[in-house]
Amino acid sequence: MALPERRELLRRVESDRNAHVIAYVTSDRPPPFRANIASDVIPHFYGHLRRIGGAERIDMFLFSLGGDTIVPWRLVNLMREYCTELNVLIPYKAHSAATLIALGADAIVMGPMAELSPIDPSIGSPFNPPDPRNPKGPGLEISVEDVAGFINLARERVDITDQDNLIRVMEKLAEHIHPLALGAVYRSHALIRLLAAKLLALHMRSPADQQRIPKIVDDLAEKLYYHGYLIGRAEAEQLGLRVVKPSAALESLLWELYVSYEDEMDLGQQFQPIAHLQGADKAEIERPIARVDSRELRSSIRKRVLMQRLPVQPGQPGPQIAIQEEVIPWESGESDQG
Repeated sequence: MALPERRELLRRVESDRNAHVIAYVTSDRPPPFRANIASDVIPHFYGHLRRIGGAERIDMFLFSLGGDTIVPWRLVNLMREYCTELNVLIPYKAHSAATLIALGADAIVMGPMAELSPIDPSIGSPFNPPDPRNPKGPGLEISVEDVAGFINLARERVDITDQDNLIRVMEKLAEHIHPLALGAVYRSHALIRLLAAKLLALHMRSPADQQRIPKIVDDLAEKLYYHGYLIGRAEAEQLGLRVVKPSAALESLLWELYVSYEDEMDLGQQFQPIAHLQGADKAEIERPIARVDSRELRSSIRKRVLMQRLPVQPGQPGPQIAIQEEVIPWESGESDQG
């Protein structure tokens, strides 16, 4: 879809919602085209917000698998500097850190395909154990809930309750996971709970709402047990979140806007170098991996990938392809420039 057509879609959503709309989309593709919510997006949001100026209502159209868990707090507070009411529009995936962003919204507009997820983080640190599938890589990420699950298994299923045996359980865990990595797990778990509570408190201000916040945080941070668990709009409402179902017309508009990004960014698609080469020795592909769009501005960060077929060596199981990646930094321009 051409950018002028997307601008028209944004205008129509704004008209339906009586709000200014900023779209934030990060690629859900596997590497090398995966992109996460990251702090480098914040200055570009600031540019869009300055162009909008003060507004009664701003809606964020959001699609992402998540990313840096500290970014939602900064981003939501920045957006609230420019509006009285902040809402999030979710046509499809808004997982992990994107769910955190949604927690900071006055209302979450969810279509029938909309998905939130638990907010329990996975931790990467220099002290994490090596990944047996990639020994030279950055190491295994440690799930907060996997660590808690191991300890709860000992307590609740194996019925280890005395202090000495619990110490042995922790010693056994520390033989496989460095104590500093375990410390990072605990610190991240405490941080995610703090951030979720602070984001909810931005709009859940009544005494009754304040009493509901700890249960919402418990459910999203601990009680769903699996980071890949997906939360549809009915369950999100049951959890205590303020969910709004769009009209049929708005639902159609939001999905059409999502499809415009899906087409441009190949969202949900595997990266298959051999398909891009199509018999040639070299090929190049360039795609946006994250976008921030409003009617006033467009911003994107892109990834360029060069593929080159290598000479076949005896005994090789199949074609070997060398891949070079280049990140093209964030660029912004006027939306009406195509």
